[in-house]
Amino acid sequence: MRVFIDPALLKAELPQLVLRPGITLAARVAERQGSRGLLMIAGSALAAELPEGVKAGDTLRLRVQEASPDRIVMRMESEQQQQIPVVPVPLPGGQQAQLEVNEREAEGRRGGEQAAVAITYRSPALGAIDFRLALEGGAVTAQVRAREGAPYELAQTQAAELREALNQATGKPVQLVVSPRHDPLDVYA
Repeated sequence: MRVFIDPALLKAELPQLVLRPGITLAARVAERQGSRGLLMIAGSALAAELPEGVKAGDTLRLRVQEASPDRIVMRMESEQQQQIPVVPVPLPGGQQAQLEVNEREAEGRRGGEQAAVAITYRSPALGAIDFRLALEGGAVTAQVRAREGAPYELAQTQAAELREALNQATGKPVQLVVSPRHDPLDVYA
């Protein structure tokens, strides 16, 4: 089931929120009238076209399918689709990190990509670090997002080493971008 939001309204209400295919977010249905309704996303009310069966008070998990200047299309995820596989990764000292697959090859593919994968690595010391690797026209595009502070500084410091390791592993040129991770703020009363 799909939900449609007007991009101009989204930009006016939440200018800091950037939506791209593959991103998942939570929304609460504040009200519904016919096929239209108001979704509460990050504390802002956004008019949306809603599928049948969605009623006021429902909390929705939405995955962005299309984000263009003309329209934003999101797919509602069921409980089964929401379960992201989490793989424990043993660390020294008996601690464990977690590895989540967020986006597979075809789900979040952008124009020109041949293959892509996005994962989140959750470490007790560094918090959540997002990785996205894509093969585009014979080159590898890598994006790393880490929490501001020590995790982000460490990611920046190690960027050249990661770029070189990816180049050696794939034999392809690598474009690497390291940016701060801004976790969404969910505030529901």
